[in-house]
Amino acid sequence: MECETKTIPGKLVVFLFGETGLNLDATSVVEIKTVKSAPSYPDVIPKQKIIKLEKRQVDGAEVSFVVKAYLPDVVVVEASLDLGDILADATLEFKRSLINECRKVLGEFGCDPQFDEEYSVYCISDYSGDPEVCLSAHGDKIAAFLKNEKIALDEEEVRATLSVNLKYGKDDITIVDWDGAFIFDSSGDFESNIELFEIANLQLLKSRILDYDLDERLEKTLRLMGVPKRLPIIRSREVRKVVKEIIEIRTQSILESEAVERNIKLIGDWYSAKLYSLISKKFHLDSWKIEIKEKLDTLEDVYTMATENFSVSYRATLEFIILGGWFVLLLLYVAEFFFTKK
Repeated sequence: MECETKTIPGKLVVFLFGETGLNLDATSVVEIKTVKSAPSYPDVIPKQKIIKLEKRQVDGAEVSFVVKAYLPDVVVVEASLDLGDILADATLEFKRSLINECRKVLGEFGCDPQFDEEYSVYCISDYSGDPEVCLSAHGDKIAAFLKNEKIALDEEEVRATLSVNLKYGKDDITIVDWDGAFIFDSSGDFESNIELFEIANLQLLKSRILDYDLDERLEKTLRLMGVPKRLPIIRSREVRKVVKEIIEIRTQSILESEAVERNIKLIGDWYSAKLYSLISKKFHLDSWKIEIKEKLDTLEDVYTMATENFSVSYRATLEFIILGGWFVLLLLYVAEFFFTKK
């Protein structure tokens, strides 16, 4: 196929991430050679395993679904099918149907609908020559698809969208955007790139959930500090418990966020590292990391102040009890003195 033609066949891949409370370690694994169980770079974390494969009818088309688990608690549903014209006007509506079907599958695993991450990858391999020719001929349509827009975009917006790309071979190019990506690869090698997009979406989902959890804990602390100063022993225990939890969250956050980047950086300037860096910038993962670190620091400061406050309250209560005890003993002594005198 020449890129100047109006019809461009391709493969549409849609995936949706969600967090579940189920024990994914106990789920069975489906062995399959055509889907990689781990990315192509060495010892990457986190690991994934395939839970099940199935076919589903979506808008009259038979679609392949792969359900995978990123241990210990994240489910990803991946739907894919070949399209005769991947840039057809009906593709966006069909993609929305695929996402809705993926969301139903996530519901089967009890995933929280408030937190999910969706992403679309348009894979094109049936072409000859430099894919830059395709961008020249269909760049406006490609940019609109990446933005999930049916309207024609401004030329400057089209240029800005298409400029976020990476070329490795002479006849390939990957264009990265917030909601989707286009991969041109004449050899049809898409799996390794898709895995990188999935890992980046996993990082984004974890960041969103952790950010929300930190907000909840901050509000809980403020409510705890606003309670009338009674039962300081119990409240002090609650604060110490939350301090322990926040330390565990910080440790887990550091391990999860840095493990992937550390392993990918081991490859140096190889293609996978460059592409993941490009995706990370587009997803603003560094900004998420900074914001989460600032909230963790704020929470630690608040809990430190709360602990000191409750410690002071606790000491004051003990002193009050001791003084009260001495006062009672004094009254008893005075009463005994008068009774003895009589």
